[in-house]
Amino acid sequence: MIVGPGIKTGLNIQMENPAQIGSDLIVAAVAALSRFKPPLIIVDMGTATTMTAIDKNGTYVGGCISPGPKLSAESLSTRTAQLPAISLESPKKAIGKNTVDAMRSGVMLGSACMVDGMIDRMEEELGGGVTVVATGGIARFVLPMCRRRIEYDRDLLLKGLSILYENNRREK
Repeated sequence: MIVGPGIKTGLNIQMENPAQIGSDLIVAAVAALSRFKPPLIIVDMGTATTMTAIDKNGTYVGGCISPGPKLSAESLSTRTAQLPAISLESPKKAIGKNTVDAMRSGVMLGSACMVDGMIDRMEEELGGGVTVVATGGIARFVLPMCRRRIEYDRDLLLKGLSILYENNRREK
């Protein structure tokens, strides 16, 4: 099964060009809408951090894309002269006392602050009362540093694929 144009998703997508939406975002939205009442914000933290907005009517209205923590850390170590490669660990404090701790604070805590801040702004645009669900390999490391309540589902994409498979299999 290929998730792309022509597949029956059940989503009402109000974007300028729905064909440009990544299949991972579609799959996550299908799964989240099967579990939670909208409005929703879906956070997927991998190479990129994506945040998808679903309005109170269950309509896919857009989102944002930013570099994920790993990409940010790799960029710092490969694009600067003196910053080393670091492991993605939670910082002990916001104010790092050495280069590695300062990088961990900036990358990991900075990612958590970005997620919290974008949720606040997106929630305001959606009219309030959002449920936030997150997935992705790096989310489990960043979410404990977030101040917002965020549901974590590491299998969200697998659940969405299963739903899409069942919905499209019946159509044949």
